[in-house]
Amino acid sequence: MITITESAQEYLAELLTKQDDALGVRVFINQPGTPRAETCIAYCRDGDLQDDDVEEKLPKFTVWYEGRSVPFLEDALVDYSKDRMGGQLTIK
Repeated sequence: MITITESAQEYLAELLTKQDDALGVRVFINQPGTPRAETCIAYCRDGDLQDDDVEEKLPKFTVWYEGRSVPFLEDALVDYSKDRMGGQLTIK
């Protein structure tokens, strides 16, 4: 499925500590299978979960993958790189 590097996990876990009502993160693709497809990561709050979501428990938080997006997320990589401006979360 999708690989979330350790640095990305640390970064996302830190962001989640600042959100009182976030259950974890949700990964999904807007307009999957089209030229306008875009991979998104968002805070997952109560009411955001769908019946076909796939849950993955990581050491510091939980990730839910939108069911219809799962086939398009195969071999995806989420990474975080620190830089002079702070850092950048990338999805490949």
